[in-house]
Amino acid sequence: MEISTFDHLMEMAQEHFAAGDLQAARSAFEKAEIYARRAGLRDEADRALCNACFVHIEMGGAEEAIPTLRSLFMATLHPRNRCVAAYNLAAAFINTGNIDKAREWASRSRELVSEIDDPVLCAGANNQAGSLALKTSDFDEAREAFQNALEALEEIPGDAAMAGRPTILDNLGYCLICEAELEEGLALCEKARKELEEKKARHLLYETLQDLCYGYLLAEDLDRARSCGEEAIAIAEEYEDLQVMKNCLFLLAETSVRAGDSFRARRYLRELAEFYPEIDMNEEMIDVFLMTDLTQVVNLRG
Repeated sequence: MEISTFDHLMEMAQEHFAAGDLQAARSAFEKAEIYARRAGLRDEADRALCNACFVHIEMGGAEEAIPTLRSLFMATLHPRNRCVAAYNLAAAFINTGNIDKAREWASRSRELVSEIDDPVLCAGANNQAGSLALKTSDFDEAREAFQNALEALEEIPGDAAMAGRPTILDNLGYCLICEAELEEGLALCEKARKELEEKKARHLLYETLQDLCYGYLLAEDLDRARSCGEEAIAIAEEYEDLQVMKNCLFLLAETSVRAGDSFRARRYLRELAEFYPEIDMNEEMIDVFLMTDLTQVVNLRG
């Protein structure tokens, strides 16, 4: 009876989370934890606490979640709970901007997940580790992690594997583009784009379009680069993702320079200057940018 009630509370929390009601999700996970502890179900209680902490991180409470997750990681012997705690600690440190700590915990999570028969968690842990490796341009580690994530997804039956697949495809594609494997990298990003468009996942699509803009620019396919970049900016503006908008303005300026259209390049750079009101970007500064390879300036995962 205790387990069935606990499972019901956890399912209810997951439904709230999927619906975007983070406060209700966190509350339900906390109720599940309290119920499990009173019933003497320690591992189940720790599992619920891990999930509650993850939601808290998503709500902006990373600093508060870190001590709880550290204590849980040290206290539990349950392999899955240790792995999830490490994963959530990495997510918390990403949120606080401490990338070194995030990589440390992501590495622990990735090591622990190899001991667990859970392909969903395996895919998530490897994708997280790969994404962090990209931030420091460790492309070999990132590539291996993304490939492991995709292999894990193949073990998941039905449509469940499809939810995270486009993001991992895009991440691996971007990694290959950065290693000058343009044809294969662009093909993976185009697969990701197709799947996201089929799912109507516009909130994820614009980052893939940004990566395609970058890849096509490096491949000197300037028309496709411009098309992807402009679409990425339009969608990113809907979701108020200023970083992607700035990245794409850099890329579009370089695309225009390579196409011999300095007028359009200047227009993109003036739009970019609006994001930096503290900098007086005059025409002389724009001239400097026009003479710089802007693909070397922008860091799409930094």
